[in-house]
Parts: sequence; structure tokens; C-alpha cells
Amino acid sequence: MDEFDPLYDYVRSMMIQIMGVLWLNGQRELHVGAMMRLLGVPDQTAAKHDDERIEIDENFAQLAAELNRQYLMQAQVPSEATIH
Repeated sequence: MDEFDPLYDYVRSMMIQIMGVLWLNGQRELHVGAMMRLLGVPDQTAAKHDDERIEIDENFAQLAAELNRQYLMQAQVPSEATIH
């Protein structure tokens, strides 16, 4: 998948949001097969990754906080606004 593809951005965003929910609820591991199923990957393909896990650590928390700040800044300032 090309990182400039809109689908790539959508999948990346959904993964970060799901990982954020897990992080906020004290879960520090992401089951790869389950994530794939949530994203619509067929069960037969996702099942090949059922033994894989991704650790959700403090680096993720920092990344999520930074992405959240960027999103909030973009959402609050209209594109036609002039900032002084």
C-alpha cells in the first residue's frame, strides 16, 4: 500500500484510533489478526496473523498525543484564516 494513497491514510488513522482506545483502557498489546478483521480483512487472511502482537508502549502515547495536537490545530484554524 502506497503511503500517499488515501486508503493508507484511512487505515493508519483507524489503527491509531483503535490503539488509542486500547491504551486508554490499560491494554498494552494489539492482536494483529483482530485488528485486521476490524479493518475488513477476510478472516482467512487475518487468521494467518493470529499469533502476532504489537506492543503499545509509551512511544505510542507520545505519537498519539502529537497527532492529536496536530489534528486539533488543523481543525480549529480555518484554511482561509490569516493568523497574526
